[in-house]
Amino acid sequence: MNMEISPFNHILVVLQADEDPSIPLARATRLCRAYSGKMTVFVSLHNYFYPKANLNLADDLNKVVVNHQNSIKNILEKWEASEFVEDIVLSWQQKPSLAVANLLTQTTFNLVLKAPYLQSDFKRLFTSGLDHYFVANCPLPIWMVKPRLWDKQLEVLACVDMKDDDFDNHLLNRRILAVSDKLAQAIGGQMHVIDCYDGEIGTLHIDYNSQRGFKREATLKQKHQEKLELYIKEYSLANDVLHSIEGIPDEVLPEKAARLNAEVAVIGNNEDKHFMDKIFGDTAMTLTEAMPCDILVLKPE
Repeated sequence: MNMEISPFNHILVVLQADEDPSIPLARATRLCRAYSGKMTVFVSLHNYFYPKANLNLADDLNKVVVNHQNSIKNILEKWEASEFVEDIVLSWQQKPSLAVANLLTQTTFNLVLKAPYLQSDFKRLFTSGLDHYFVANCPLPIWMVKPRLWDKQLEVLACVDMKDDDFDNHLLNRRILAVSDKLAQAIGGQMHVIDCYDGEIGTLHIDYNSQRGFKREATLKQKHQEKLELYIKEYSLANDVLHSIEGIPDEVLPEKAARLNAEVAVIGNNEDKHFMDKIFGDTAMTLTEAMPCDILVLKPE
C-alpha cells in the first residue's frame, strides 16, 4: 500500500533582497498550478539594512519595500499567477533563519522553496548560513531551485539509500519514493529511482554447507537490487528507470542527474549523528550545492 503523502498546497517562497526572484517564483507557480495550491512570498531585507543601521531607515525601508513588492507582483502578473499569492511578507528586523522559523510557527506550510545562497569557497567548508538551517534544521521539505529552465519532458529522480537498514531510513526511503511518484504525476513527468553502492570488496567468500555444497555469494550490487525490489514492487516501473550506481553519492548522483537531464532530484536527510557532519556538513548539504538540477530534501517525520 502506498504511503499517504500530503500535497504541496501551501508553499513558502524564501527570497533574498539581492537575488533575482524570477526562477524561484516560476517554480513555485508551476507547483501551485500542479497541486492547486497557493504561495506565501517571504523576502528578507536584513542583510540589506543591517550594515546600514546608521542611515535613515524610515525612508530607505519604505522605498525598498515598495520596490520589492512591485517587482514580485509584476513577475506574477506576467505569468498570470497572482491568484496563487496568499501573502507577501518582507522582514528586516530579524536574521532570515529566525524570521522564517517564527513564520513557520504562525502559518501551516507544506514546502519551503528557495534558491541556494551563494557564498565564498571558504565558507562552504563550514556548516553555517541560511541554507544549512533549511537543509539540516527546518522540519519541512526544502526545494532548492537551480537557475535552469525545465524541458517539456520532465525527469524526477528518487534517490534512495539501500545501504542503511535502520528503520528510520526505511521510512525515509518509502517517503522519497511516494513523494517522487506523486510529484511526477502532478507535473506530468517520469520518475527514475537511483541507488548508490560502494565498490565491491576485493576478497573472495565462498559459503559452504554439507547439505547444499558451495553457494555463490551475491555481489553488493545484487544485494542492493534485491532490497530495492521490495520498495518498488507497489510502483509500475520499467527497468530503464531503475539505476544502481557504483560510487559515492556526492560524486555519482550529480553526474547521473546531468546525463538524464533531470529537472529535480528527491533526497532524504536524517538528523546529523556524527560530529564530523556537524562541522563539515552531510551528504544532503553537499548535494544541494553539487546537483545540476533542482533538489527536494525530505526530512524524517
